[in-house]
Amino acid sequence: MATNLSSSETALSNQPPKPNPFTIEAKIGFTAVYILIFTLSVFGNSIGLYVVCSKAPSRRITDLLIKNLAIADLIFTFTNLPLVAISFHLTGPSVWIGGIFGDITCKLISYAIPVSIAASVITLVVISFDRLCAIYFPLSQLLFHRHRIITGIIWLVALITMTPNLLLHRVSDLRGIDECIQKWPWADDQKGSFAPLRMFHVIAFIIMYAFPLLVIAVSNSLIAYRIWFHKAPGVAGRRLSNVSVRSIRRKVVKLLMVVVIVFAISWLPTYVLHYYIFFQYHLYKRIPLAWVILLFCVSHSNCAINPLLFIAFNKNFRHAFLDTTVALSFLPCRAVNSCVAYFREERSTTMFPDQSYPSQPSEPRLLPVKKGARNGAANIYDTKL
Repeated sequence: MATNLSSSETALSNQPPKPNPFTIEAKIGFTAVYILIFTLSVFGNSIGLYVVCSKAPSRRITDLLIKNLAIADLIFTFTNLPLVAISFHLTGPSVWIGGIFGDITCKLISYAIPVSIAASVITLVVISFDRLCAIYFPLSQLLFHRHRIITGIIWLVALITMTPNLLLHRVSDLRGIDECIQKWPWADDQKGSFAPLRMFHVIAFIIMYAFPLLVIAVSNSLIAYRIWFHKAPGVAGRRLSNVSVRSIRRKVVKLLMVVVIVFAISWLPTYVLHYYIFFQYHLYKRIPLAWVILLFCVSHSNCAINPLLFIAFNKNFRHAFLDTTVALSFLPCRAVNSCVAYFREERSTTMFPDQSYPSQPSEPRLLPVKKGARNGAANIYDTKL
């Protein structure tokens, strides 16, 4: 996102680069915010991914949702957030290093960021379609239970769709500074590349935001009508089973709707800013820079919000997440205790190297007899054989 923003502004102006506009307080404040988002995202998504992948294979669609969103959020976290935090201390958001290494990293990072966003969007669309089929066509669910196939298809589509970002991004010497930008082969200068760049962002908005949200909205509307307002006929016993199934489906649909709404609200400021950049640039220049950074920060924080949503709306995930967090919190204490015990043992052996202790014969342990034992004996022997 930061790279695209710099490309558009560079295309509109060939003036020499301006000095860093941030004060020391602003640099520290914005950097601290992004460090907080980075920490929460890495912690929450890593534990969430561990919780889902460590348990036995499951056919629940929520596992597919958590897994794919966690992977996409981690990719976005490691590729985008550090660059944005560093850009506060440079003269622009797309200042890069030159050479072959600069070209490779420019292409890969500019490719990985939209791929992660596209994978999140496609995952939400697939799960919405799965819930729709589960309710209206319950016998056609064999394909959606194959999580590996669905995950592979999601990421393959995301990689193919975002291929232009890999091909078009490169490092160019603009105004005496190496910058990672989109450079179109048929454009002679940055002014000429602005028109295709604007069309590129319009298509990206349709593919990655408007159309997926429309599909999800229609699917969830049909799902809500069938679950909350449609009463299926049947005998009393079958109605009770249908009630339990509907209760489970309602929880999944509620979780999906909350995730989609938060995703839409989070990324809306970015697309609004893109509209002003490409269609109302004179109005965009009037927006204070601090507000621009805050609006982009709202979008970037979505990667840290998803784990919190799963904790709030999924009871099983919440318990597993808390258990894993508690277990991990005791690891440093266990490591310290192990080190202390090790050094104590080493110290005792070095101080008394020739002292040997006779081995004591091990006494067999006595275990109480369980209630109802046939032999009526008071104790039995545990020989550890």
